[in-house]
Amino acid sequence: MSSETFKIIVLHTFKHKESGIILQGYTNRGGKESFFIKSGRKSIKKHALSLLHPLNIIEGVLSSHSLGELKTLKEFDSLHRLNSIRENIPKAAIAIFISEVISKTIHEIEQNLEMFNFLEKSILDLEQINKGTTNFHLFFIVKYIAFLGYMPEIPKATQGMLFDIHDAEYSKGQPNKNIMFPQEESELLWRLSRTEIELLNEIKISRDLRYRFLKEIIRYLSYHTSHEIDIGSLNVLHEVFE
Repeated sequence: MSSETFKIIVLHTFKHKESGIILQGYTNRGGKESFFIKSGRKSIKKHALSLLHPLNIIEGVLSSHSLGELKTLKEFDSLHRLNSIRENIPKAAIAIFISEVISKTIHEIEQNLEMFNFLEKSILDLEQINKGTTNFHLFFIVKYIAFLGYMPEIPKATQGMLFDIHDAEYSKGQPNKNIMFPQEESELLWRLSRTEIELLNEIKISRDLRYRFLKEIIRYLSYHTSHEIDIGSLNVLHEVFE
């Protein structure tokens, strides 16, 4: 690889006509970016395209050519061996979910090394985790909203309080399902926000609560980003952890 390389976290790919692929990723040089890859080029070997799975971290080199406003990648390679994410079905499902969340909640095309480093570390954590995998995406999304700037105010103890979506804090007010998390979801948010990754296996969460919690968090993000966020992979993830 050239000295002009940069890192890309793979989020999504789709075919462009018959000659190539559009790669959407999050980079350490410019935030959320899209690139064109000409799949017919001899320099892009067929096996290399298999590296473009969700959340893979690749190192890329730009071509001097472009496709309209899209920059072209002339070569790329993996920076890490993410065999567990590729081969373990639950981890692969989590990777798809996380990549979709990132795609639909980050819109800035500007360098943010703090966010990139957090995402890279989270991906490596997902690859390495052995216990508590079923809770990893919940743990991730709670940490992620902090990097987006929407971290809730978490008290030392909830004492039956509910989490208020609008005010981003716990409240003792009259329960209102339109603006508050239900009791179980409120308690889980509090616990996840105070848990280290090494202790994820100690949090016992039912399949249904896991699903409901993620829906509440997505509702919270939708409110604070001022646009409806639809995460299609959430239902698939729910089925995988049945």
